[in-house]
Amino acid sequence: MKHLLCCLAVTASALADTPELMATRIDDALARDHLKALEQQRKHTNSLPPEIDLAVADDSVFLRRACIDIAGRLPAADEVRKFLADQTPDKRARLADALVQEPGAVQVRFRMLSEAFRVKENDAYAAWLLKAAEEDRPFDQIISSLISEGHLGRRDEENAFHTANEVAAAVLGEDLNCALCHNHPYNAYTQKQYYEFAACFIAPGNPALSLPRYYHQGHGKPGDLVKPELLRLTTREPPPAIKRNMDPRAQVAKWITTESSHRFARVAALRVWSSLFGMPGIEQDKTIGGIDPAPSWKVVNEIMSFTYRGCDGAQHPNPVFWLGLDSPERPAPQVFHDLSAEFRRCGCRIGVFQRVLARTGAYNRAAFNRARQWYIGNLIPAPLIRRLPAEIIWDVLSAEKSAQLPPVPPMEHPLRMLGRGTREWSDESTTPISHEIVRFMMNSQDMEKTTIAMAASRSTEDLFLGILGRYPNTHEQAVAQLHQKESPQTATQDFNWALLNTTEFMFRR
Repeated sequence: MKHLLCCLAVTASALADTPELMATRIDDALARDHLKALEQQRKHTNSLPPEIDLAVADDSVFLRRACIDIAGRLPAADEVRKFLADQTPDKRARLADALVQEPGAVQVRFRMLSEAFRVKENDAYAAWLLKAAEEDRPFDQIISSLISEGHLGRRDEENAFHTANEVAAAVLGEDLNCALCHNHPYNAYTQKQYYEFAACFIAPGNPALSLPRYYHQGHGKPGDLVKPELLRLTTREPPPAIKRNMDPRAQVAKWITTESSHRFARVAALRVWSSLFGMPGIEQDKTIGGIDPAPSWKVVNEIMSFTYRGCDGAQHPNPVFWLGLDSPERPAPQVFHDLSAEFRRCGCRIGVFQRVLARTGAYNRAAFNRARQWYIGNLIPAPLIRRLPAEIIWDVLSAEKSAQLPPVPPMEHPLRMLGRGTREWSDESTTPISHEIVRFMMNSQDMEKTTIAMAASRSTEDLFLGILGRYPNTHEQAVAQLHQKESPQTATQDFNWALLNTTEFMFRR
């Protein structure tokens, strides 16, 4: 029986932690996760799922994928030619190492951090965060500085509830939203615990928090002052008590970056994994022939997607608490801990971890079709086919580069339509597919200007290489030659427009 990843690679722990060795350990972890899921399915259903064979991606696919994921751009035509002509066995690893150093890679890391920590216009720490991305500073150092020095509190105009909620979501993978008004119905946090955690983010000199006048959840009464307390992330050990003679924010930062479950590293590792691989649990949207917006690391619950009815009565995707409380009844999957361990071995540096992930056998495989369900393990050991990031689409279509725009452009700006969020909440941006985007790609003035400008100095082959990252096949060459004869004045422009409107351009695979 040939099931995916049935043979585990042998690792040698005595060897140095090279990127190659760390990549091998990640592949081993994915294999163990896969085999465990197969065994569980065999026990519960006495059957096995259909075999899924994920082949190795060809060089043109890998080049385009890595340029998009790591450097935030499409490969240039000459870059594709050079890479495809290169016959050296380590060219993919060397490519990843080079891409991580590019200015575009700095912007990718900066956007990842900005999405997590909600950077908007005129945020005082935006320049600091950009420098941190440029230097690829350790993620635990970034967390510590943003929290302990009060950057996040000032960003939220000292709204301690907002800061506490977003720190829990973006850094710890915990959903506290409902607990603002009452005990959380879907996880273990009470309203009082939310208030206690929020009290940790009160700026020095500001009034202490007290329970609200409608409080009736027990263990206190309306108007009681709330003492700052940390969240209990595991059932095995309580968090340390907040010392009254020290700034609580500094204690929160130290606890997050040193607590034994390494939750911050697990969340960060999954965030980086999601940026390169995507996350499972996506449903096909038959109304538009496309897919739902690609979920981030935080909105999938054990692969089996389902919704819950929120406090507002509406149906919502399953929220952040899928990471679990590491309880004996519901432990977090081991593969998540394994990813976290490798992220920490990378010094908690996003760029270094990207280099490692790009070397895995999983990242080098052909992309998995998101319309197919994946029930064999917690992470798919291959990238998912996903829509291009909004920034890449806009950079291709416009001379106005996305990095020069405000973090939250006006509502009418195409970047917003393409999925750029408001930065009010962490990890809010999405990659939707809609009729509006289809109309924009087909009919907008930006599209018309782009097709004219790109066609002015490019051959058909250059257009294929620069837009799709590959050479045209025999049929495509014949179609291009025929159209050139029929419409010599507009043929290149027409072909450019057609390529930009293909699903192959709009998606990374």
